Amino acid sequence: MSYTIDRYEGAKILNCSTRTIDRHIAVGKIRSKRIGKKVFLHDEDLRIIQNGGIQEEYIVLDSDGQVMVTGQEESSFTRRSINTVDYKQLFDDTQKSIERKDTLIQELSYRAGQAEAELKNSISIIEYKKATMLLESSKMHNEEEKKALDKKIGEITSDLEQKNITNIILLILVSILFIVAVILWLFAL
Repeated sequence: MSYTIDRYEGAKILNCSTRTIDRHIAVGKIRSKRIGKKVFLHDEDLRIIQNGGIQEEYIVLDSDGQVMVTGQEESSFTRRSINTVDYKQLFDDTQKSIERKDTLIQELSYRAGQAEAELKNSISIIEYKKATMLLESSKMHNEEEKKALDKKIGEITSDLEQKNITNIILLILVSILFIVAVILWLFAL
């Protein structure tokens, strides 16, 4: 199979638009292959459409399993042998593969069952529920304590700010009184 003709060249060969080429690709009349951003078309499919949609050669199997390739004329048969697929061997191989996978699934299911049993035996469900309930209640208790502490911190911070403001006011008043006392002392002399 060769994909050597891009869409634009294919449109020129078939004397049609690239949209028509896209439609042929969509319905499966032309096989295509994308390489990078370009779409390449199968040469044989273009040749068949160019000849009016008639394939020049087709293959017929006779009763002996021999392949006969014929052209458009019925009398021009040529015999060729082809490698036929051994469907029985393919079926047997598939069955073996399925059996191996089933065995693997059974082993994994058994291991999962053992792990589940060990887990159930390691901690009882009631103890697990108790532990999770205690954990939840301790989280709630911790959150309540945190809220209470945050509230207390806020109160202490506001009290401290009020005391700082009071201290600053007192310091200013003491400074003013000291200055007044110094001025009065200077006038008294």
